[in-house]
Order: sequence, then C-alpha cells, then structure tokens
Amino acid sequence: MATNTAPKIIDIRQDGGGLTPLVPQIREGLNAREGQEKKLPTLLLYSEGWLEAFEKITYLDEYYPTGQEIQVLEAYADRIADRIALESDSMLVELGSGYVQPPCRT
Repeated sequence: MATNTAPKIIDIRQDGGGLTPLVPQIREGLNAREGQEKKLPTLLLYSEGWLEAFEKITYLDEYYPTGQEIQVLEAYADRIADRIALESDSMLVELGSGYVQPPCRT
C-alpha cells in the first residue's frame, strides 16, 4: 500500500529577513561614483502590489514565456514526473516569480 507523504520544501532564501540587509546595498547603489550608474536592489520592487501586477503581466498574450512554459508542462508533465520518480533523492525546483500561482492546469 502506497503512502502519501507531503513533499519536503527547502526554503533557499537568505536568513536575516527584514530590510536591514538592504540598507548597505541601497547606500552603495545610490553613492555610485561619477560615470557609474546608480541602482537600487530589485528586491525593493517585490511588494504585494508589484507581485499582483507581475502576475497579470505574465498572462498577457504579449508575455510569451508563461504560455510556452505551460505548453511544455502540459506536453511533458508525465515524462517529467516519471523521471523525478525514478530517483529517490531527486527533487523539482521551481524558481519562478514568487507569486503563488500553482504551475498546473486542470
């Protein structure tokens, strides 16, 4: 009898949380030397509102990667799952935009 176990989720984000680690990056980016481009960490863009806007963008016809990713998953989902199942220590890593849209369609 097969048992269903929950998948093991490994959170690969850096420890520390909060914005404190961003302060030095912000200072460095805004204090760029003459001739260098000023910049800010992209993490500052990842507010809840930005993630919602990005989710909407990813489903526009003009944003082709989402459609192509879905086509690949629909075409090869069984083969991908079979391949992962062959190895007891294998894992599937999804490094998407961070939005919580499940990568499957029913």
